Formats: sequence, C-alpha cells, structure tokens
Amino acid sequence: MADLAPRAGVLPLTEEVSLVILAGGRSERMGRAKADLPVAGTTLLAWLVDRLSPGFAETLVCGAAAPLGARAVADRRAGAGPLAGIEAGLHEMRGEVAFVLACDMPRVTRGLTRLLLDRSLFRDAAAPRVGGRAQPTCAAYRRSALPKIGHYLDRGERRAIEGLATLDVVYVGEAELAAAAVPLTALADIDTPADYDAFLASLRT
Repeated sequence: MADLAPRAGVLPLTEEVSLVILAGGRSERMGRAKADLPVAGTTLLAWLVDRLSPGFAETLVCGAAAPLGARAVADRRAGAGPLAGIEAGLHEMRGEVAFVLACDMPRVTRGLTRLLLDRSLFRDAAAPRVGGRAQPTCAAYRRSALPKIGHYLDRGERRAIEGLATLDVVYVGEAELAAAAVPLTALADIDTPADYDAFLASLRT
C-alpha cells in the first residue's frame, strides 16, 4: 500500500493540471461496473476522486456520474470507447494539460504522475510502455492532442493505442520508470474479481 497515491500526499504541481478519470466501459470480465465497486465504505470512483483530486486544479469524470469533488463530462460521440472519453476530457478541461487515468488503475503513484507530466512538455502526450504495450489510459495529454484525436475518431477508428500513436507522443519505458523509482505495480489494473480482491487486500496492509 505504501506506493499508492492516496497515501503519498497531495501532488505538487507547477502548472494547472486537470485530472480526467475514465469511468465508462462495460466491465465484462468484472461482471459489474468497476466505478461502482465498493472500496473503503464508498465506491472505487469516489475513493479515487477523494484521494487524487486535491493534487489537481480540477477533476473531470467521463462515462459516469461524478461524485463530490468532480465534474461529469459527457462523451461527444457514443460507442467510441476510452478514446472518446479522453477527447471529451481534453475538450472540457480548463487548462492546457491533463493527467488521464482509467478508474480501474487505482495504484497510480505521485512519482508516475509527475514523470509523465514532465515528459509531456512540448509534446502532445506522454505514456508508459511496459512489455511493449502502451498505456493510453494512464497518460499525460496536452491540449495539442485534441484535434489529432478528433481526426482519428472522425475516420471511424476507435483503438486507443493506435490513436495515441497518431500523436507526437513520448513513450516512457521500463528502464525510465525504474530510474524514477516508479514500480510497475503502479500500472496494475483491476480487471477481474481476483484483481479486485487483491486490491482490497492491499488496502489492509
């Protein structure tokens, strides 16, 4: 539990950064909406907002009703997956940069957030890439990414990883994560009931 952002304090920021939480999706392997999973007497989504939002200028929730401390943002196109949520969040954010996080990735650390925000400077985005796979739903995006994402979606394309690749993006690999003392567990998601049980167990340690 020591590496979880909620226990790491408020993230110090040098610019106005929006937090965009992606809370939509069908959650087929989980069998129910991940945003509504019970965590510490509340829901996973509310738990994330309560603990992460103090470090950001604003918190936007895409794909679900927003709990206290956040603002709900509707997708601008239906059925377009997480990339549509990213587009909506970037369109509605007040500033020039957002940290985008899927609500099923609650182990994100302050160090990972800061690293990605720093690496996104003068680029459209910065995203981790572990085991050869990029993580577009745990990434920093600049406003300059918005029209490019829009053009990709306008073509009828939907894959978030491919959409990310159309941007001027810097990928942060395992060696760079290790050098910044970011554990790979920070990128672990809650995909199945077993993952959920393991996350709850981590909160008790």
